[in-house]
Amino acid sequence: MEKETVIAKLRAEISIASEFREFLARFEGNENAWFAREGGDIFLAEFGLEWNETFVEVVQGEIDSYFLAIGVREDQLPKVRITDSRRGSWIVDAAITMYCTVGTSFTILKGVSELPKIADGLEETKNRIKKALSDRFRSKVSERIEPSISDPYLGKYGEAKAPSKKVDVSFSIDARPLRGLTPDSLKTHSIHLSVGVSRSALSIENLGEAALSDLRVGLFKDHSQRHNWNFADAYSKSVPILSGKQSISLSISEFLSMEDSSPLDLADLSPIFVDCWVQDNTGIYLFNFYLE
Repeated sequence: MEKETVIAKLRAEISIASEFREFLARFEGNENAWFAREGGDIFLAEFGLEWNETFVEVVQGEIDSYFLAIGVREDQLPKVRITDSRRGSWIVDAAITMYCTVGTSFTILKGVSELPKIADGLEETKNRIKKALSDRFRSKVSERIEPSISDPYLGKYGEAKAPSKKVDVSFSIDARPLRGLTPDSLKTHSIHLSVGVSRSALSIENLGEAALSDLRVGLFKDHSQRHNWNFADAYSKSVPILSGKQSISLSISEFLSMEDSSPLDLADLSPIFVDCWVQDNTGIYLFNFYLE
């Protein structure tokens, strides 16, 4: 399991533009117009994996340009990693991550500039990245939906053409983790967690006083005991913060496959092994369960 250090958090949202949502309402009641259901949100969900790939491609290019410009070597460049994506309309949470320890990350970045200055510069790329994402997403959405709108099986819905602007895109960068980076960060880190699992829910309780942030939770389901774990194979969900002494309960169906976004199902009554991966910015914790 490779060490990693989160230096910034990202969020993007794609939503159907109001004028396009009004246009899609014209198709209400037409069973062939699947893309217009729920005001277009079904369409956004259908191509969620493509939006995720586009997000990483665009943002990674901009992040590479920024860090190369300030002097970070190509083999030490941070990587963009999606931590969660979900409907509503389409929301992507991600992190800019350096695949090395906190101390090594500090040394690399401190070697090119002062950390607050790097963080300021990183946050200043927000507008440029937002424009690049907006241009790419609007092009991708039009490319995907225009053939469906012009499908002859939909019949005629007046002379009006679809608005050119089909989606709105928002984007934010939070570089506070980078500002808080120190050479000896978290070397005395300790963790106090209680985790419970059933066929329908997962509970996590923070038994300590300090808050846990940026939790990545992954569930693995097997009929035989597992001895190797890769988070990419898990059904996952992110938890932004778990305050001291706080507990949360998550429905098993909230955990989605990182491969195809399908929900986890533990309804099968046969005995199964369920392993729970809990990760914050300083460690990975693995809990093993056997459900009779």
